[in-house]
Parts: sequence; structure tokens; C-alpha cells
Amino acid sequence: MAVQAHARRLHAVFALLLTFAGLAATVPADALAQRAVLAFLPAGGEGNPDPVLDRLAERPQLAIGLVGATQGSFFPEQAMLDISAGSRTSINVYDPRTPPHMVLVLGGDDSGFVFGWSRALRRADTALAQIEPGLLAGRIPGGAGYAGVKGRTHLEAIAAADSEGVIASASLGPVSDLAERVGRLLARHRLVVTGLPSGDRGDAVLDALLRAHQPQDLLIVVQTPPPTKKPQLLPAAIVRSPGAGGGLSSRTTRIPGIVAAIDIPVTILRSLDLAVPSRVKGQAIRVEGARDADGLRAISARLNVLNGRKIPVILALLVTWAALALVLGTLADRRGLRAAMRIGGLAMLWVPAVLLLTAWLAPGRTVEVVTVVAATFALGALTDRYVRWPRGPLVPAAVAVATYAVDLAFGSQLIIRSLLGVNPRNGSRFYGLGNELESTLVVLLLVGLGALLMRRSDFDAENAPFGAGPGRSRRAAAIVAITGVVAAVFVGAGQLGADVGGVITVGAGIAVMTLLMTPGTPSRRAILLVALTPVAAVAALALLDVVTGGDGHFTRTILRADSPQALWDVVARRYTLAFNVLTRGAMPFITLLAALSVAYAVRHRERIYAPLRGSPAWRAALTGGLTASIAGALFNDSGPILFVFGVFMLGCVTSYVRNNPLPGD
Repeated sequence: MAVQAHARRLHAVFALLLTFAGLAATVPADALAQRAVLAFLPAGGEGNPDPVLDRLAERPQLAIGLVGATQGSFFPEQAMLDISAGSRTSINVYDPRTPPHMVLVLGGDDSGFVFGWSRALRRADTALAQIEPGLLAGRIPGGAGYAGVKGRTHLEAIAAADSEGVIASASLGPVSDLAERVGRLLARHRLVVTGLPSGDRGDAVLDALLRAHQPQDLLIVVQTPPPTKKPQLLPAAIVRSPGAGGGLSSRTTRIPGIVAAIDIPVTILRSLDLAVPSRVKGQAIRVEGARDADGLRAISARLNVLNGRKIPVILALLVTWAALALVLGTLADRRGLRAAMRIGGLAMLWVPAVLLLTAWLAPGRTVEVVTVVAATFALGALTDRYVRWPRGPLVPAAVAVATYAVDLAFGSQLIIRSLLGVNPRNGSRFYGLGNELESTLVVLLLVGLGALLMRRSDFDAENAPFGAGPGRSRRAAAIVAITGVVAAVFVGAGQLGADVGGVITVGAGIAVMTLLMTPGTPSRRAILLVALTPVAAVAALALLDVVTGGDGHFTRTILRADSPQALWDVVARRYTLAFNVLTRGAMPFITLLAALSVAYAVRHRERIYAPLRGSPAWRAALTGGLTASIAGALFNDSGPILFVFGVFMLGCVTSYVRNNPLPGD
């Protein structure tokens, strides 16, 4: 009887196992075995010192692209911490600014620990953002594994650590069995991070990983972050299934071929069918479009030189303006000096449009400097010669606003390549309008409207106070208001300019100009409406992004903030960054100089702008431009930069209108 009972129990267990096996057979293989490998391939090395992008491009099954590694100054440790967290912020808000040194320590049970992790956590708490190092591995049941080569540094292990700095399994050994050790770890962990060797040995291990790759698996290859402080775009590749190929893209960058480091954990978690926490700000990487290694090399080379060319171009423009004034002043004394000041002022207004031309041409350093200087001063001279004073600013303003609007509509392809545009290498913004362009274009727009709406009859009242002429009308005010609404859409919409601070800048400037163009004395109600316009503009932007699915930075950080503390962190972070900008380098002195220039112009406005006496349109434009510059400085994380750029553009306009041609000129 006991034997029979025991047999019955064995039979029941066997039947139960068969039942489970039958249920498992009905589950798709993809759901049972979805895994991911994140491999880091160093640059250089013996046997194959070619750039990593070239080495990845040699393997047609890989979809290739570039990864924006960090936001701001580059630290290899920060790049790995950002990947582990899926979110990032400017390096300038951390305390301390430099990430701690971290080292992989092996445990006695095949696990690992990142020494220095506690310091990284304390530092992350100071960042005024929801950043959790180790979030990626912490969201994966059973944690992640790490496979590396004994005797090397193991910076890559940071990406495999959970929120406590623990790596579930760590395997160090020779290069010869690295691919095999990755495979063994994949049998126990759904995510394995590996640091490949350099040169041809790294290529051999990569090829072994590609041969072992299964259709349901995800393999991501990224260049190992190099030891430098220069912002980086790291070559990267993805393979999901054999022969997939193509290029990389994501909604974070909206630039074909370029993604962000914080997109990597989102891509891994979604590939493993795991939930992505709301505090993760990256977006899933997509494989789409053509595989274009040459295009990636070209854009990387262009973005690499932008920061180093800004100062030479600015100095060349200012020196040329001074030389022009000396030459024309020598030849024609005061008449020549007035002409030089008009031409130089107009030349500076042409700079934004000309920079889109050089962005398209992508010339060498000397050619770009010469092209910008020659084109802007030639256009300034032609404008002064053929456009009746004081309507000259209308032409460069119209050209700049129109060309930038078109480029925004086509994905900012020229803006990101221009000297005045956003640089994806810096990681702060990948498309749309940056802070320098924000204040520059808004001032140009307002000045262009002033030149458009002025009346020749305004200048008949020789002794009237500045702006007291008959040019104010409801029609003119309506034109300004409607233009401002259109401009705010282009500047702020998540699929276009994606600049919420720019909406405030536009709203403030346009509201003041509209008020000053409306007939009669402004009422308290009208003044209150002007003060509330920036708030209304931001609310309208929120509605627009929700309706259109803009999914820009504003949507992810403000509209999707999961707590009041998160919103407060955004505000605190922006003003911390603005203060850092104000106190850096020569910026305190430049800002003070700009403020003193404004004070002087306001104090002596009747004399300085005497040639414009009687033109309410010009008074409204200049006042609106100054208001926009101040508002931009108060509500953007680059603070004084917007004020300085706005005041400089207003100074160039003042140089033009102040030096009006006299009879006989």
C-alpha cells in the first residue's frame, strides 16, 4: 500500500510537470528569453586603431549612430552614471562638480561592488533633479551581470550596478573567453554589461557576440567613454535581429543618427518588457532610415569645431567694424563715420542669417571666418544703400526670422550646425532654439516690426517727444499681437523650437510692443494683461504640447512632474545654472557693461534716438526688445547671456538709427 501511494504521488508530480511544460510551450519564446547585452568598445588599440565608428560601420548587421554622452563638461564616470540612471542634468549643479573615483571590487560569492558608490549617491542628491544612479540594474529582477578583462580598469561596471552599488554577478578573466563568459552570465541575468578590450581583440569579441546573438535579444555597443573633459558624441550601434541595419534615432534628440545616453536604459527596459519609471527622462532608441556612416562623420566633425570658432568670428566682426569706421572716417570724416556705423550695425543684424549659410557649407575655419565677415558687411552695405533709412533692419530681420522658421519646421538641421545654434555635443539641447538665438531672434523680430509699421509722417513732428507721433493704431497693435502668437508657437512648440523660456521672452516683448502701439493711455487692466501675458503663453504652450504630442523637454520635466518637489527642483536648478553663468569668467563684467549701456540709453533716450522722434512704432519696438531681453534673463537657465545678446542687438540697431544720413550723404 505504501509503495502504491508513493507511486501515485510520483505520477501526480510527473503529470504536474507535464502540465507546466505544456503551458510553457504556449508562451512565445521571445517572452521567455528576452535578454540584453550592453557592450563598451574602447577606441584605439593594437591591430586596429581605426575610429570606433569605422569599426562599427564595417559590420552591416549593426544599426549605427552617435550618443550624446553627458550634459555640459564631460567626465567618463558621469557618462556611466547617467546611463545607469536614465536621467541627467547639467554637471554645474552637482556638488561637488566632479564625480567621485569609482572602482570595481569583487565579492566572495561572484558578486561585485562599486567602491565610491555612496559618494556618488550623496552627490546625486545635490543635483536638484530626480536622478537615481543604478536605476537600470535595480529595475531588472535578479540584477545585472558584468563581464570584463582582468587587469583592466572597469569603468563600464558602473552601468551594471544597482541603486546600492551592487553587481549581482561579476566575471573577470582573460580576453580569450570573454564572449563565453558573457553567454554564461546571460543564462542567469537578463542584462549583461561587458567591457571589451581595445583594438583587434575587441573586434574579435564583438564578432563573437554577434555570432551568438539571438533574434529576441538586444545588443547595444557604445564606445567606452574616453578620459577627457571635452563634450563627446560617442559612436554606438544596436542589433535586434540579423540584417536589421539602419540608423539610430530617438524623440530625445529628434536628429537622425544621434541619440542620448539616457535613452539606453529606456531601450533596454522596454526590450525586456519592464516598466520604465516616470523619473527616467530618456526615450526609446529606434532603428530606422538608412545607414549613413559618412553623414555621421560629417556631422560629428562639424559639431566638434563649433565651440572653438565662436570667439574668432566675433572678434573678426568687431575688428572689421572698427577698421571700416577708421577707413571711411579717414576718407569722408563725419559723413564716412556715420556710414560706417550704419553699415556695421546692419552687418551685425545679418549675422544670424549668414550663419545658416555657413552651417550649410560647413567650410574650414579660415573660410568660415572670412565668409561670415565678408557676407555680413557686404549685405549691410547693400541694405544701407538700397533700403531707405530707417527701414534697413526690416530686411535682415525678415530674412533671419523666415529662414529660422523654415529650418525649425524641418528639424533644426542647419541650426544645430551653426555657430549660434544649439550643439548636441553639449547634451543640454539637441534641436530647436538655444538661449543665444532666443534673445537675438526676438529682438530682430520686434525691430523688424518697428521698421515695418513706422510711418513717414511720424517724422514730420520735429519737436515731438520720442514716440508721441500719430502712428499708433489698433490695426498696428493687432499685427504685432498676431505675429507674436505665431512666433511663440515656433519658439516654444515641442516639435519646433522647444524653448519654454523663449515663449516667456517672446510674450513679454510682444505684449509691451502691443500695448505701446494701442491708441490712448494704457489702463490698469491693460497693464495687468501685459504682466500676465508670459504666464498665459506658457499655459497655451502646455495645451499645444498636449494636443500635438510635442513631447519636448517642457512636457517631460514640467507637465509630467510627479510631485511639487520635482517642479521646485526645476525652478531651483534653472536659477542655480543662471547664477553659475553670471559668475563665470568675464561674464560679470560683460553683464555690468550691458546694464550700464541700457542705463545710459534710457537716461539720454531723447537725444540718442532723436532721429526717430515722432515714431511710436520704433519706440514700441525698442522698448519691447529691452523688455524681452530682461525677461529672457530672468526666466532662463542661461540668465545673463540672453540679456547680453539682446542688448548687443539693440546696440547695433541704435548704431544704425542714430547715424541717420544727412542731406548730401
